[in-house]
Amino acid sequence: MDKSPHSAHPRPASAGLIRLQAQLVDLTTWVCPTWAALCGVVASGGFTWRGEGWSRLALLILLVDGGWGTLWAALGSTNWAAALHQWRTWEFGERTPKPPYTLRDSPGDRVISWIGLFRAWWRHLFWLDCGPAVLSIIIALLVTALLGVLLGQEMLLLSMAAAAAIQAGAIASRGSGAAAPEWNALLGITFPWLAGHVAFGPLTLGSSALALLLGLAWGTAWRVESPRGRILAGGAQLLAAALLAALEQPLAAGCLALLSVPQLALLPWIERGQPAGWYVRYTRSWLMAAMLIAAWAL
Repeated sequence: MDKSPHSAHPRPASAGLIRLQAQLVDLTTWVCPTWAALCGVVASGGFTWRGEGWSRLALLILLVDGGWGTLWAALGSTNWAAALHQWRTWEFGERTPKPPYTLRDSPGDRVISWIGLFRAWWRHLFWLDCGPAVLSIIIALLVTALLGVLLGQEMLLLSMAAAAAIQAGAIASRGSGAAAPEWNALLGITFPWLAGHVAFGPLTLGSSALALLLGLAWGTAWRVESPRGRILAGGAQLLAAALLAALEQPLAAGCLALLSVPQLALLPWIERGQPAGWYVRYTRSWLMAAMLIAAWAL
């Protein structure tokens, strides 16, 4: 007699095959990959106002948001660990035809029983919880590969690096679906900035360093409730200003330093009990302005 789960597992809400930026918090969170990509384009200095430039920009945004963003949202925000953990204690099998003359408790019988268990687990648990994410990953990988080819070899290599970083971020969270904010910043700020630059010009060391520093500032803003987080969030922007000064861009360096003042001024409220989300909400616009100014200076 077949066994089945005692209670039906709830089907999660689905937003379709491709879930663009599934973890939306506010407008600035939603536009941050596109904004970072545009800053990379500005930093490259290679954008042309002709039709080819606009079509290339459209492909770039589709790659960053529809490809990388969907892949990260599906792989990094899905709780794979919960489904895998329940597999260890899964006891509900489905009837699977056995080859003739299969003896009870023989190796062949145990393999057939395992296949029945796996089919029931896949159908009644894993696919209900993780099926939409699996479909999103497949579509996102195809979109990423296609757009990487269309945008050139360097973009294809960068897409491979982004995919590797996405996998590393999911592994770092142990498949719990709760990635660290630094990984969100790496995939939402640093890589899109690099992609924007690569799409319209050869990547430079200064642009890469700014993408890393401003991505670090973006991610560690969620850590300001700790002293170390406050140091990293403020220090990354000041280091970006120092880098611009070293690149003989004193005006841009001064603007970055000035834009960090209102962000630093809000830190005492964190010590008085305001959450990190409150700090992020009121400082994002300043940091986005700093990103654009830094890109323009290059």
